Amino acid sequence: MSVKAPKRVMGMGSITHRADGRWQGRVMVDGERRSVYATSQQECVAKLKDLQQAVGKGLPAVDGRATVARYLDAWLGSVASRVRPRTMRHYVYMAGLISAQVGRVKLAKLSPQDVAGMLARMQASGLSPQTCSLARATLRTALADAERDGMVSRNVAGLASAPRVPHQQPRILAPEQAQAVIDALPDAGLRRMATLAVNTGLRQGELLGLRWQDVADGELHVTQALQRLGGQYQLVEVKSRTSRRTVPLTDDAVEALAQERQGQLEARLAAGGRWREPIPGLAFTTATGAPRSGSAITHQFADALSAAGLPAMHWHHLRHAFAGLMLASGSDLSTVSSLLGHTSVNLTASTYAGVMPSLKRQAADRLGRLLQRPV
Repeated sequence: MSVKAPKRVMGMGSITHRADGRWQGRVMVDGERRSVYATSQQECVAKLKDLQQAVGKGLPAVDGRATVARYLDAWLGSVASRVRPRTMRHYVYMAGLISAQVGRVKLAKLSPQDVAGMLARMQASGLSPQTCSLARATLRTALADAERDGMVSRNVAGLASAPRVPHQQPRILAPEQAQAVIDALPDAGLRRMATLAVNTGLRQGELLGLRWQDVADGELHVTQALQRLGGQYQLVEVKSRTSRRTVPLTDDAVEALAQERQGQLEARLAAGGRWREPIPGLAFTTATGAPRSGSAITHQFADALSAAGLPAMHWHHLRHAFAGLMLASGSDLSTVSSLLGHTSVNLTASTYAGVMPSLKRQAADRLGRLLQRPV
């Protein structure tokens, strides 16, 4: 058999046509020559380009030797500038769990069976199904980037079955229960914040990031949330496009905001030169103008309920209370979903599936009363 002389194609590394008919692309990476192989020149050019792009992003080169742990370390560095710090902390934690299980496996050889085994071992070690599901989701996100960059041929995390996470029905408070929770809070400012939470469904961070300029004409506009980043409080954009929303205010919400504004003016006068506003215009502040701490509010809330002899619950239950009261009042799912800032009506329906049967019964009873014939 005659041997063909290698054919070089210049422009990006080097590409040669081998005697066996395959195309070989080569490039120097960290002082080492890395190669890719393909059955056509066009495919080889594409693979070599993917290799160079991956290296440019700090990701491991596609050489079959990169481990899952090495890839995840590089992937974390590549996404740090495009995700929120809180999301980044979540990714780092989940990447640690993943690497502890399959970190030594070659990235190119990771299989759905490896991922399934990882999840089984995680659950056997005592991790909750929800944590295991989040680990799978993080790996799936990371491998999606690897697949896009030509480092793997398929996303094996997406092929592995997700752990079954038992649905926990959120506690829905009746109006008198919600009022009892609000009344149990000893701090007037906290009572006003809780009143607003029950009447608007805002998340805690959205409430703490609310500015006076966001309230007008009987409505409030949700555009940002308060987060503590690097030891400093900052306003960040809300978590999704649908989280940017306008919420009409009830009379109780309007009154709570009016009282809070008056209380803030009085606090400013009392503080004098001690008044500081690192974030100007916040609706809810400390007695000296600083942002209120979400973790401190969470602890105060739990302590107050315990002292009052009320069932333990999280601040987020006030958001659930708003949703339940809206649904019980006859509001349709689409409206409630929009007011909550959910990404879809399906999310709202699945979250509050447990209360839907009773709401359907109430709706049927209302219809029956409307259609009842006079005797």
